[in-house]
Amino acid sequence: MYRYIIVFVILFQSYMVSADGLNRLDLAGEWKVRLDPEDVGIEQGWAGKSFETSIKLPGTTDDAGLGTLNTLTPALAKPQLSHLTRAHRYVGAAWYTRELSIPAGWAGKEMILTLERVLWESMVWIDGVAVVQKQRSLVSPHEFDLSSLLKTGKKHRLTIRVDNRKKLPISVDDMAHAYTDHTQIIWNGILGKIAIQAYDAVRLKSVYASPKLANKEINLQINLRNKLAKGIVGKLKIAVKDNRGSLPPVEKTIQLSPGDSTINLSYLLGDKLKLWSEFSPHLYDIGLELEAADAVSTLCTSIGMRELSTDGTILKVNGEPLFLRGTLECSIFPLTGHPPMDKAGWRKVFLTAREWGLNHLRFHSWCPPEAAFAVADELGFYLQIELPIWENNIGKDEGVMSFLYEEADRIMQTYGNHPSFCFWSMGNELSGDFNALNTLVKHLKQKDRRHL
Repeated sequence: MYRYIIVFVILFQSYMVSADGLNRLDLAGEWKVRLDPEDVGIEQGWAGKSFETSIKLPGTTDDAGLGTLNTLTPALAKPQLSHLTRAHRYVGAAWYTRELSIPAGWAGKEMILTLERVLWESMVWIDGVAVVQKQRSLVSPHEFDLSSLLKTGKKHRLTIRVDNRKKLPISVDDMAHAYTDHTQIIWNGILGKIAIQAYDAVRLKSVYASPKLANKEINLQINLRNKLAKGIVGKLKIAVKDNRGSLPPVEKTIQLSPGDSTINLSYLLGDKLKLWSEFSPHLYDIGLELEAADAVSTLCTSIGMRELSTDGTILKVNGEPLFLRGTLECSIFPLTGHPPMDKAGWRKVFLTAREWGLNHLRFHSWCPPEAAFAVADELGFYLQIELPIWENNIGKDEGVMSFLYEEADRIMQTYGNHPSFCFWSMGNELSGDFNALNTLVKHLKQKDRRHL
């Protein structure tokens, strides 16, 4: 029995590695860039054209030395002492472009472009033709469906317009740390993963993993996509492992209706249950595999078995009192002007905090990238995430409230499975319409009760 389990997991992991290589086009490297301070690029048809200046992405215009040169000289004066300043400052639209070719095996596939982190707005063109969606987010990846515009066997020009100008009044004097020159900088560029992922017509879309300690099980809400015109039958496999080895796999035959659908399953850990906390940050890796329509789709996530609760004024984790020893994390990274996007950068942050006896970081009016959560999971840190707002008149601007709902949903969908994501604040030092805030909190609690 266990020989079968080991073989299954090894084959499953091998497939995931090779599939990612075949179905993912990494776009990191040299691009061309043109700044658009007068915002004339759309009107003058810059999309689809090449530019003269080179830039390395992921990266920023600051990294490339583009923008207005800082002419401040050392002095005991407010401009020099109020906060760190940028060597080159640029706030406005910037256009990034490069050529690419789509692999022959991608014909008929769904092709999604992911830009892991952007400030604040992005637009995309293929060969001068605009992709309909415009993305705005300060907390999560920007994604674009390029399926209708990309063809195999043809060279395409991809153009991305990033506009880092303030789009909504989310803070007084641009103090919210998701968008500020006071700690990080209001950089222009693209950070983290830049890639196109190809998907088959029938696939796993996402998974919501929730620990249930009383039942010693993991509840899985698995979101599926079937772009075929008819319903089909598929075989779903669930593989779970931890640092002690592989657990028995589960297989289930499922029916996939056309369009998007959801199934709910439970995976019983039983006597293999081990809790997650700062003292024992135990993780379970979950691998999902769907065989359907002559194709295989895979999806991976990790989970820590922990539950948060309160007893009067006492915080508890797994039923035991929790004493938080923490500090602020205000996105202060003066050497780059932006947060690290890799695990090595965040490991330095969390290990330094641990050296000072801390177990908790509060991300003041911002949300860190995926790598921060992954390291915090491994090291057993309790994180407080906040929406990107520091405002005195909350609830007054309908556009801001709509944006906060969207950002909250994106945070939940992108980072919600991480056990280190423990606490969630709606922002920093908010005042105004508290009924609007209470309604937002109620909305989030109805959708996701894994966080306090």
